Amino acid sequence: MKIETKIETQELTYEYIRKLGYLRLKKNYKHKKIDYFELLERISRLLNLNSIQSDLNQKLIISPPKIKRDGSKKTIFINFVETCRKINRDKEHLFSYITGELGTTASIQHGGGLVLKGKFMPKGIEIVLRNYIREYVLCNTCKSAKTELHRDTFSKLFFIYCFRCFASRSVNNISKGYFARLKRKK
Repeated sequence: MKIETKIETQELTYEYIRKLGYLRLKKNYKHKKIDYFELLERISRLLNLNSIQSDLNQKLIISPPKIKRDGSKKTIFINFVETCRKINRDKEHLFSYITGELGTTASIQHGGGLVLKGKFMPKGIEIVLRNYIREYVLCNTCKSAKTELHRDTFSKLFFIYCFRCFASRSVNNISKGYFARLKRKK
């Protein structure tokens, strides 16, 4: 026995679909009147249940860099590891960016401080950190800091993946600063 289904043109119209939805709603509530406040309460419950994340509009808050002088020619960035943890980046990546931007050499202490060779003001290091966050942390699409930095094994490019809007983009490799080679007299 062959079953045939006919699709009438009336079934495809918006009016028919709206009536179907109304009949289902009517069937479920059996002519129960729903007031405005009950609908608002239901919508707010659904939004709370189906919310993606409650921290979508959170800003990235990082404490300013704590700088200490070590002698006359060294600067220590004390809260370096804490800053790396807050922006969710590898400390070697931020280390190479800071040394490249400031044009100096540096090393990481056992306590987590970054020892820079030269005199640097806290404001200068803060500007470098802001540029790093803008380039390597924040998503260009939604400006969220909930991102991750990965290196592609085939193309050897860095990609930022956003957990909020699921966008991805490639970022530039860290360029090293200019180091002049001086000939030393013996």
